[in-house]
Amino acid sequence: MTMILIYMVCRLAVFAMVFLIISPIVGSQQETGPKNAQPNIAESYPNTADGLHMLIDNLFLTARNQDEAKLEAQIAELTIPDYKNWFIRTFGQDRGEILAGTYGESLEVSKLRFAMLCTELAKQQGESSVEKVDTATKYSMLAGALDEYKANWKKTDESAGPDSQSIGDFFYVDGKFRLNRFVQEVRILSTNKSGPLVPAKLINRVEPVYPMLARQIRIQGTLSVNVIIRKDGSVTVQNVGAGHPLLAKTTVDAVQQWRYQPATINGEPVDVQTKVYVVFVLTKPHGEKK
Repeated sequence: MTMILIYMVCRLAVFAMVFLIISPIVGSQQETGPKNAQPNIAESYPNTADGLHMLIDNLFLTARNQDEAKLEAQIAELTIPDYKNWFIRTFGQDRGEILAGTYGESLEVSKLRFAMLCTELAKQQGESSVEKVDTATKYSMLAGALDEYKANWKKTDESAGPDSQSIGDFFYVDGKFRLNRFVQEVRILSTNKSGPLVPAKLINRVEPVYPMLARQIRIQGTLSVNVIIRKDGSVTVQNVGAGHPLLAKTTVDAVQQWRYQPATINGEPVDVQTKVYVVFVLTKPHGEKK
């Protein structure tokens, strides 16, 4: 009997040692497995107006969920691959090189401002509309096939800000929608006259005061502000579209003091609605070592 008890105790000891050795390995595998899994953001949508609707809805959902990393990755997928060669193939050598240069120079700013627009519109109740562009009429003598769509947003709630905004122009390239460079929209409000618009020109810019709390917790970044530039050159701030809330009030206080040479049509000043961007960058205090 004594020998049997000793045998059983020895077996239990062996099992215990094996468990202690294996369990950290299993736990480690269980812990690291999900962390290595990456969401697949490279989704494809059909080359139709409904396909672009689905893409826009998906972008707004990501922005609404405040998943900044996923939104950044989704917007990166909207970049035209090998854009220089694509522009040349589509628009011809001379015009393609010019368009590719402009696209490349504004690419990073375009992605940032489009992300801010998605964040702004995701906070509203509204609906998007999509129309296919007649590229043969818009671009004479295309060197290659081109599918383009224009998307717009109409607000349906009572929140502050413009009632409608342009979401953007999209090309369909290599099986996916690609955002054309972000074009800052200027909407004419105060006249029915037709003719070319001469944009407003900023002649007096007041810099915002950097809030002390924002400095202390090292908040920086860009804010988009929806404004109306009046015929007399004054500015009416509608709202801050996107940006850190701690930087909002001082931004509004500064922007509403800006003064413009007003926009004109045929020499007549007009009210226009547009966006302005204010950037806050932390700098080292004077005398502080880097």
